[in-house]
Amino acid sequence: MFKIKFSPQLKWEIKIWWSKNAALPIFAANFLLPESQRIFLQNAPQILDLHNLIKLGEIAQQSSKKYFDLTSDLASKIRSSILLIPVGLNLFGETHFYGAGWCKIGKRPLDAFDDALTQAGIQIKNKKDKKVYKKQTQPSSKIVLSEFSVTTTEALLIYLTFLKGAPEQITIYNVATEPHVVNLIEFLNFLWWKIKLHPNHKITIRPVAKPKPMGEKFNIIWDYLEAWTYFALGALSPESEIILSWLNVEDLLSFLKKSQQVGIDFNILDDNTIKVSSKNLKNYKPTKIQTMIFPGFPTDLQPIFATILTQVSWISKIHETLFEGRFNYLYQLENLGANFEILNPHQVIIIGKTKLKWNYISSTDIRWGGAMLVAWVIAQWETNILNEDIILRWYEKVEEKLKTIGVNISRL
Repeated sequence: MFKIKFSPQLKWEIKIWWSKNAALPIFAANFLLPESQRIFLQNAPQILDLHNLIKLGEIAQQSSKKYFDLTSDLASKIRSSILLIPVGLNLFGETHFYGAGWCKIGKRPLDAFDDALTQAGIQIKNKKDKKVYKKQTQPSSKIVLSEFSVTTTEALLIYLTFLKGAPEQITIYNVATEPHVVNLIEFLNFLWWKIKLHPNHKITIRPVAKPKPMGEKFNIIWDYLEAWTYFALGALSPESEIILSWLNVEDLLSFLKKSQQVGIDFNILDDNTIKVSSKNLKNYKPTKIQTMIFPGFPTDLQPIFATILTQVSWISKIHETLFEGRFNYLYQLENLGANFEILNPHQVIIIGKTKLKWNYISSTDIRWGGAMLVAWVIAQWETNILNEDIILRWYEKVEEKLKTIGVNISRL
């Protein structure tokens, strides 16, 4: 359990570390290289989800000589286990899959994922409590995704770029274009492929005649969720000023635009550095947010911004277009004194300004963890946080970083 005391006057610089969302698919793809030829992945985040993915891949490869076995309990604990399905298809031609664990943000069926793999020539059968994915035919030269799914886009890229005898060119339509998807494409091109991401959410894949990696090391990008968690701390903690470095400002201009509308004081010092302060905290204005596919406002940052809006006078509205049930974290904020009204599974109004106060709260989802971190720091007196392991799944060395900028935090 974490214990955090109200922490005003936060100061200093925070260096933003590396992206879990980028690391997971890149590590999955790297697993397909012979062990002696695997690329050294620099900036890999030291977090539980990544360690579990690597462990799961090793277990799956050793459990059977006929297929890739993703039916262990570990597969059900991390949603990223889905990214190992294409690994098994390339290694064995067949993957047995128990079911991915995911965060509690509403239903996340695999319909779009399975439809895409079917177009890629994969036969999918349900057998009791597991699914069997089996390579059957060559992929279609044109694959159309039924939704802009990050995981589906990444899984297809991993499968198709290592597939032997693939068509000369494969085009995938309606792909996700988040920064971590782009980082995976950069990694695959670093290996030997010619993958091009087009402006209209289309990817073309072409093999090269003589594959050869461009080097021995590859860089994983920064983590935008961590960056904007600390941004929110600087914006809400009274008399605070924080510098965020080692990030890419261009990746989240939509977040900065909404911050500007609210009245948050920030300065872009250069392409990789932002200074944010709370000096205009008393004058924050309400706004409307609609989550969208990238480069629109990211759904992952919706809970963090909702926490900001609890400190804004009058009524703000959030329209969550991607997931139903993603407002459950608000009941934890309510325990601290937040005031809101859920209109339907996709829309909510935040009624501010409210003073957050002491209570026990719990984070049951990684994405909610960012919102909880922000709320804990600005809540009056002390807050006790249960299920802190979920926070640690994403935020590397979170206690150390929070203490660096002046947060009074301890673990019980």
